[in-house]
Amino acid sequence: MGAVDEGRWALRLAGGLLAGAGGLYALYKLTTLNRHQEEQVGRGGGHRQSEKQNLVHRVSGLKMAADNQGIADTQQGFVLAKSPNALEQQHLQVVLGLLQGTSDASTRELALVTVGNSAAFTVNQNLIRNLGGHSVIANCLFDEVTSVKVKAMNVLNNLSMNIANQEELKIWIPQILEILETTTLNSELQVAGLRVLTNISVTNDYHLTMINSIPHFLKLLGAGTESIKVQVLKVLVNLSANPDLTHELLCAQAPLSFLLLFDSCVNKEVLLRLLIFVANLKENLNLLLDSVRYEYDVKSLHSVLFGNPTPFSHKVSTLMLYQDNEVKQQVARIITKRS
Repeated sequence: MGAVDEGRWALRLAGGLLAGAGGLYALYKLTTLNRHQEEQVGRGGGHRQSEKQNLVHRVSGLKMAADNQGIADTQQGFVLAKSPNALEQQHLQVVLGLLQGTSDASTRELALVTVGNSAAFTVNQNLIRNLGGHSVIANCLFDEVTSVKVKAMNVLNNLSMNIANQEELKIWIPQILEILETTTLNSELQVAGLRVLTNISVTNDYHLTMINSIPHFLKLLGAGTESIKVQVLKVLVNLSANPDLTHELLCAQAPLSFLLLFDSCVNKEVLLRLLIFVANLKENLNLLLDSVRYEYDVKSLHSVLFGNPTPFSHKVSTLMLYQDNEVKQQVARIITKRS
């Protein structure tokens, strides 16, 4: 078997090995041993197929198909298991290299899952950054396969929990926002994108990059499923905590169903975050009124919430009877603040 065929075989094998974190370590060992084998091409080539099958079995515990077209049985598990938090630099280098070196969707997904699991740990978040892994992972957002994009978003979600990583990931915010606005409503990809934005919007540093998407966030709040509503409200709460964004938020058009969300029958996770969002806006609006007064469109979020008179006042007052102290606290924040 020639060196080219050896390389193709190693790539197919990599996909199978990446099925678990232990597979990544097995892949590293196998890659190293394979390189040694390639240097020995021509020496005893008649036994190469048999030796390769024995090698795979020793390293990973997997059986090889006799025709060498891939992994025949992945049910035996791995002999060498390695926890994601114990992955070393060379292991991450291998899987990042695999992401760059293959267009096979299933292999890319498995590679992203492996990196994503490791990125749940701070030490690996730093390693991936130092290895230049952010661009490798973020480039997967351009993949034609939606499931690959989802896996890439999940990795970015874990990486974005690291403040140092956020500074590098900020250049990908526009791409994430574009995906959020163009992908299928209520899709898994949309939820994954909102999770990344939630982490990045925890501080005020990158809020300005999201201003133009505020109207879309509110549309998702009106049209999204419960899961989407929760995720988009996490982003909106973060944005509303920034006084500098108050005017932009209040200028945006309120969804037609917006007031219907202020009801005791609405899921508490949605209702509580919605009330925090409004309470933040009202507090920051008071700061704006002390300096400058703006005029707002009749369909704006400001007019719906703080117009006079407004149905919102009645709806929020009835929530004082809600049987939950957290909800009552946020209602009190809204009612007691001057307008």
